[in-house]
Amino acid sequence: MSPVNLSWSEAEVKHAELSVALEGEATKEWRQAFERTLVLLGHGDWGEVTIKKDRVLVADVTPGAEEKLKHHLDSVVAQANATVEDAEQDDEADNDKAQSDEREDERSDPDAEMTERFRSE
Repeated sequence: MSPVNLSWSEAEVKHAELSVALEGEATKEWRQAFERTLVLLGHGDWGEVTIKKDRVLVADVTPGAEEKLKHHLDSVVAQANATVEDAEQDDEADNDKAQSDEREDERSDPDAEMTERFRSE
């Protein structure tokens, strides 16, 4: 999966609410990782951060918080990307190990070998 990014060039503030488009595929797993990271990192000098469809929304944005909020959101997105990537790599490694274990079991299990010989004769 390609990483998700914030499209800062499309950012907009209306009625003190920041709206930033997401670029990339924000899967269910990615959204969950994003929300868990928000809980861990906490909130700053702004309101609730939520994801709606393909956008991140931040309530109660105040003048002067732009740089800090931008850094905060970039950090949350980067961590969510890393979490999803790690999970995908772990799944691949688990699948590779399971396949390797199955092949090893097939080669080293005398009962399986004898069973195969009985079935083929």
